[in-house]
Amino acid sequence: MNLPPVIRDLAALIGIEGVMQLLDACMLGCDWRISKTRESEWYREWSDVLGEGLTDKVMTAWGGEEIYFPNCVRAIQEERNRAMVSQYDALLAEGLSTRSARRRLCRKFRLSDKQVRLTVNRPPPAPVDGPSVLSHEQLDLFDC
Repeated sequence: MNLPPVIRDLAALIGIEGVMQLLDACMLGCDWRISKTRESEWYREWSDVLGEGLTDKVMTAWGGEEIYFPNCVRAIQEERNRAMVSQYDALLAEGLSTRSARRRLCRKFRLSDKQVRLTVNRPPPAPVDGPSVLSHEQLDLFDC
């Protein structure tokens, strides 16, 4: 997973779907003072997006702390897509049809059938081989 540690921790608490909901609601990319009680602006805003159950989990983990949650849109979407493909494969292994599996994922990830279909049918990214992806001309730029 190529996510910043605080976003990995958040995803472990509320799931990548919850992180996507916060991203869609423009709640990431800023500092938040996590309240220790339900009587706070933070709690009201987050529970409007996530619901009280998931917001309570965040409050239990980080109550009283001020935390910056980065707005790492691309990394979060990539992680969501990996989770979606993994869940799609598991649903097919359970015997669901491709259509039924996609329909479940549409509801779970709040995406259209077309978006789910494009994601689960996309070929996996090719592995990157470190410095070999740079040409020798590019590496020469760093010679003094």
